[in-house]
Amino acid sequence: MTTKTNAPFIWIEMQGGAPVCRGDASWRSGREIAGPIGRLFAVWQWDGARLEAEVDSHGFHSLFVYEKDGVIALAPNLLTLVEAGADSTHDQRALAVFHRIGVFINDDTPLKHIRTLPPAGRLIWQAGQATITGGAPIPKAQSITRKDAVEGMTQFFRQAMTRVLDASDDPVTLPLSGGRDSRHILLEMLHQGRAPRQCVTFHHNGAEMNNEALAARAVTARAGVAHDVLGYPRPRLADALRCTILTGLCADEHAQMMPLHDYVARKGGTAMDGIAGDILTNPDNDAEAFFALAEKGDFTGIARGLTEGHARVISQPGWGRGAGPILSPDMDEEVHDYLGRAIAQYADAPDPYQMFWMYHRTRREINFVSQSILSGADQVLCPYLDPDFAEFCLSLPYSVTRDQLLHDDVIAGAYPDYADIPYAAGFAAPSARGGGMAHKLRSGVDMLRITAALGPKAVAQRRDFLRPPAQLKRMPDTALRLHTLCLDGLTAGRARRLREIAEQLEAAQPRRLVSERMDGRPA
Repeated sequence: MTTKTNAPFIWIEMQGGAPVCRGDASWRSGREIAGPIGRLFAVWQWDGARLEAEVDSHGFHSLFVYEKDGVIALAPNLLTLVEAGADSTHDQRALAVFHRIGVFINDDTPLKHIRTLPPAGRLIWQAGQATITGGAPIPKAQSITRKDAVEGMTQFFRQAMTRVLDASDDPVTLPLSGGRDSRHILLEMLHQGRAPRQCVTFHHNGAEMNNEALAARAVTARAGVAHDVLGYPRPRLADALRCTILTGLCADEHAQMMPLHDYVARKGGTAMDGIAGDILTNPDNDAEAFFALAEKGDFTGIARGLTEGHARVISQPGWGRGAGPILSPDMDEEVHDYLGRAIAQYADAPDPYQMFWMYHRTRREINFVSQSILSGADQVLCPYLDPDFAEFCLSLPYSVTRDQLLHDDVIAGAYPDYADIPYAAGFAAPSARGGGMAHKLRSGVDMLRITAALGPKAVAQRRDFLRPPAQLKRMPDTALRLHTLCLDGLTAGRARRLREIAEQLEAAQPRRLVSERMDGRPA
């Protein structure tokens, strides 16, 4: 017997001593490509007696696994499993971590009986028994000079780009920010004689480009590459809810990227994503303090630093405590202990914090850019996930990466003709602009329509969606409020209704996306 929701899934259970399957007997994400190509990847195959599934070597494709009472089920979206019949009991500890650092860690999800496959994860199920293997390897630190690190990164990235470009003859859409990762991809494409069909940059400042868009435009103008800017005001609540559903209740970010999602869905072809370029090449401003704590073996101290830092970022002035005390009170110590043990898994890595952030935040939340935001593309290629490049970067000693300039030096050295163009921080940021009266009226109508669709609890919170939040900043407050509303009372019918709401909101999206366009021309 085979029944389906509108999304891929497989559900197998033993009945009368024999396995019964419904859903898709086989599925893979994107096209089949041989060789070590940087990308997110997942696949499963059922032959009537044995189920096999696997994900890419970094585990960046979230393939969700449901196990309970002899049932095994897989899907690339958690809500699809709930719609198919999965138990939706909450995982309170996983949620408490999510409320405090904004990501799910290890293989956790909001639901107790659903997990993701680990890095290089492989699942085998037969006769009612499942085995899951995998995990991130811990690299050893290289003995290497800064000069050789720059040279190594240059050559390994060039090799990675050759591999991904050889994997597709499709026209390429390249999301281009004002940062390093996407710029490096563009300049290497040009170096290899394969310009993208167009670059695209989103922002939310109307016709006046922000500093990210200005930096991207400066590069594309010099290169003679077509550049689309997506700057129209957006239906923020609709985008936030669509994103919450699209990411299967496993992320609190990316709503700002929904115009990019709609743009890529219309373009098709191949999309390039710079995922992991930052964490592989450039520790953030917390890295120094966290490296010192790791050297002392104080991983719980790192956990506290992560929760305190996230609380500061998302809190209103005068609150500073984040979402934890609001949504999952009295769980701080349990979260710090669990989070500390997760970080301690990487105690022997050259930089334990880098490894943790790579295989938890980047793998478990930023991955949804490639997996979900860019899902309208025929395939998404991720050159920084090339196995050789990633292994090289993760094995660099912290002494080589600590000044946060390694990636700058690589790009400037490999592409001197562009070295004078600043990144986004070097461009003056224009004043933030809100939408006009028509946009505000639409936002009000959206709020009424969306809260009505979500049910009585959402209707009761209408004032909270309108007035300035007292404790959390606007975007985190909206994201977490919607996440909680979707998760509360989650059943198969509720999951189906959420999918229907997302489809309705997508159909109602504004047709105008490109606010400013520059056609390509000879450089």
